[in-house]
Amino acid sequence: MALNVIALVSGGKDSFFSILHCIANGHNVVALANLHPSATAPDNEDINSYMYQTVGHSVIPLYEQALGIALYRQEITGKAVNAARDYSTPQSQSQEKDETEDLIPLLRKAMQAHPEANAVSTGAILSTYQRTRVESVALRLGLTPLSFLWQYPLLPPYSQSQLLRDMAAVGQEAIVIKTASGGLDERILGWNVAAQSTITKLQKAMARFGEESNGAVLGEGGEFETLALDGPRPLWKKKIRIEPGAAGVSEGGQSVLKMRASELEEKSGDDEGWEGKLRIPEMFDDEFKRVLNEQETSNDTRSFISDDATLLNEPVVATSTFEDLPRNASTDTPTVFTYSNLSDTSRSSIPSSPSPSRQLTKILLRLDHVLKQWNLSRASINHCTLLLRSMSDFTVLNPIYGQYFSGVNPPARVTISVGDCMPSGIDVMLSIAIDKSAYTAKGKLVRSVNRQGLHVQGRSYWAPANIGPYSQAVSVKLPSDSRASEDNTGGEVVYVAGQIPLVPASMEVFTARGFRGQATLSLQHLWRIGRAKSVRWWTGAVGFIPAGEHAEEKVRIAQACWCSVHTPASALSGDGEVVEDDDDDDDVDPWDRRNTHVSSFNDATYRAPLPDPSIFPPSPSGERTEPSIPPCFIAQVDALPRAVDIEWSATGLTSSSLSFSRSPLTPLSITSPSHSSSRFYTLEIRSPDDTDALRHLGQESVKDWTSATLYASPTFDYEAYGKFSLRGVQWVPCRRVWGEGGREVAAVLVGRRDGSAGEGMGGVESLMKGLRFAGKEVREALEMS
Repeated sequence: MALNVIALVSGGKDSFFSILHCIANGHNVVALANLHPSATAPDNEDINSYMYQTVGHSVIPLYEQALGIALYRQEITGKAVNAARDYSTPQSQSQEKDETEDLIPLLRKAMQAHPEANAVSTGAILSTYQRTRVESVALRLGLTPLSFLWQYPLLPPYSQSQLLRDMAAVGQEAIVIKTASGGLDERILGWNVAAQSTITKLQKAMARFGEESNGAVLGEGGEFETLALDGPRPLWKKKIRIEPGAAGVSEGGQSVLKMRASELEEKSGDDEGWEGKLRIPEMFDDEFKRVLNEQETSNDTRSFISDDATLLNEPVVATSTFEDLPRNASTDTPTVFTYSNLSDTSRSSIPSSPSPSRQLTKILLRLDHVLKQWNLSRASINHCTLLLRSMSDFTVLNPIYGQYFSGVNPPARVTISVGDCMPSGIDVMLSIAIDKSAYTAKGKLVRSVNRQGLHVQGRSYWAPANIGPYSQAVSVKLPSDSRASEDNTGGEVVYVAGQIPLVPASMEVFTARGFRGQATLSLQHLWRIGRAKSVRWWTGAVGFIPAGEHAEEKVRIAQACWCSVHTPASALSGDGEVVEDDDDDDDVDPWDRRNTHVSSFNDATYRAPLPDPSIFPPSPSGERTEPSIPPCFIAQVDALPRAVDIEWSATGLTSSSLSFSRSPLTPLSITSPSHSSSRFYTLEIRSPDDTDALRHLGQESVKDWTSATLYASPTFDYEAYGKFSLRGVQWVPCRRVWGEGGREVAAVLVGRRDGSAGEGMGGVESLMKGLRFAGKEVREALEMS
């Protein structure tokens, strides 16, 4: 759907290039909006705002005629009161006004003149500080945030300077108007930032002073600022000419281009047809392009057979098994608080059941009451699982849920519909998890979980926007063990929201390449979010698929995608050719030639490997062994959001080192982050004997869970299979569940257990030693061997 956009412009290159991407995505730009310094400001040419570019603001009025789009302006009256990375709406009118709030009267002025406006665009590339502030204001005003340049250097072809080259390709001209980096001085002022000679100079300056971060060459660290003077028609009707004056150089080394005058000029030449020259980043990253190609060219037509040798596409009839599993169960441990399967149990008969919205309201009231009893805050909730009987209720329930989780960085969330697998009389269930900081009896903080969220609410080419009451991911520090030090901790656990196959730029469901395309794209979303949160290893993954035909084929494809992306690929391009460096020395100016002794600049954007093989300790011979692939399970439910065909859910770890063990005798895996007392387990439950493994792991024996999720099919009978504690366990009722290799199982248990800080926990040797006493199936396997 086409949106009517108010474009925030600062005069810089990015805000104008973002306008081109708005148009290329089918949207209409109806107004320009700009904030400028007060005439009474000490230096009204540049006030060094944390939020807004103000240098060169005297040229801004010319953009209205240059682009032929109405311009609205407002003075900056506030200051940088809230310096936090993530912006929260001021709760008190009496507190000093933050400069972010100046956007509200500005946008309201534009909205009053253009009532059709329903979106706002910004040129944010890597600055979370700027992005979260624009998103906060936009959403309060009912505007959809558009940030098409967000994470641009991390998109194919993974080049820092590609954005500048893309600007040059369509004829956008923006000059350097201010420098604030030790590697740049007044000699570069007035240069077109998109010209190859300028790009080369910027690269060498950044390399010389060690400023090779992913956005330095774009000025994302404040290294320089620009002023747009021209661009392609029909957007730019006229160009701007400035008459430069002497450069002003401050004591801190900053240089600013002074302007004597500026005026409009008629455009000459033919620069029509820019739409065909505007590069839209490819949908898929290199590794996921390979994954998708492998799936589409695969000749694997295996049929999966269940344990009882019946075909897997036979319907499974839901039973009353789930009626006996616990609901409204809270568990408090020293490190994690869980409240599992909250439901409204005030009425049990179906004819008199309250409406789903009433049920959720009562659930949230109960949750609030319990949190107050335990002296916990809803703002500290890190992950939620929202189970619905019918996905048709989602549009009614989501606003209620959103009103409850209205703060900054709400919990990551998984939402699915389980249909008639839901216990009778229940339409909604909610489970939550809170990682807790530790305090002394006197209230002194002794261990902080340092909760950090990733909540991108603007549309981009990167990953789906979370315009709603959930974050893409929430990370918290793991509890440390006795071996940990200040510099060597156990890292963080990262809770990632369920990922569905939406095209990020449009938020429409990706349907072009069938189930394979959906499985691959949603998995790529998981990877991009994981990289943004520094995930180095997944403890495991669950892929949800909806009820329908060809379940076994979807299971095979989804698990094959998971295995493929964990399989290292050779350094080949997408067409199979060896990738070679392209050393482009065109248009190198004399300044560059005089500085050939400077170390070369690495223009490639760094993308951390995921999984990261360096986190696994070397073998006794000193060689690092290839780690196994983390477990991947598939659960069939009734329906998924937006009627998609798959939703991926996973938990990541940022640990600098860890061990991973998978038993060849039982379907059990253990992930052990070094220097942490946390252990992460997955267990396929095929027979009652499988759960014995949890009780026979020596020092690793699991009696109670810190937190866990049970994905159970109707064939799971807790009376027969339940040789494990449900303390700290939330359960998800599923139609069917598949373990690794596509084998159908009764249930899958994915859990975490935290030991005490000084508790030593055994590794693979303890695991294998314990398994010798675990279950009939294991004993028989040992005897046969």
